[in-house]
Amino acid sequence: MTKIFTMDLGIDLNNQTKKKKKIKYKYFLYFIIFIMLIFIGIVAFVQLRYFNKIIFAKDLDDYNVALVFGAGLKKGGLPSDILADRLKTAIQLYQDGKVKTLILSGDNSSENHQEVAAMKQMALEFGLPENVLLEDDFGLDSFASCANVKNNFNLSKVILVTQKYHLRRALYLCNSLGLDAFGVPAIDRGYVFQKKYNLREILASLNSFLEINFGRD
Repeated sequence: MTKIFTMDLGIDLNNQTKKKKKIKYKYFLYFIIFIMLIFIGIVAFVQLRYFNKIIFAKDLDDYNVALVFGAGLKKGGLPSDILADRLKTAIQLYQDGKVKTLILSGDNSSENHQEVAAMKQMALEFGLPENVLLEDDFGLDSFASCANVKNNFNLSKVILVTQKYHLRRALYLCNSLGLDAFGVPAIDRGYVFQKKYNLREILASLNSFLEINFGRD
């Protein structure tokens, strides 16, 4: 009888251990789902918060300044395809009389990476006068570009020029920092690493939310 009792007790303990593990896994799964829902909610909020401020060039009214976000350089120091398309869009806005000034914002942090200088050179080659081109050498990322427009150029209204996949987050940043910002989608010819850029925007949306609501390090 003792042996049978011991065996039964062993089976009981084993079942209880399994049940406890199942409960732990269940709550862990609930926790993961909860975190994922928060993540999805934050990304959706950033992407949709100022979605209605995306407009077409023909609808621009009383916005004198366009902010062009940097997007890297090719080998040889020329604007990347993405950056060239942003610049072409902004240049067209100027040529059509929709804006009077362009802020070229990018990374001029080293002699080997003169992003703003390349942006300016391209605008000049398209015939824009130098005095309508303002340079922001410290636009190291989208947050910095928006903050610099407000703090360094003392502007309250601005048109953002960038591709649509990036524009929604840029609008969130600039408007959340106190600018009255609308966005005009830049030319988007489709890019080799577009899936990578789309994924980056998802992760960057979370980072932008944290920057706005909890500050930068």
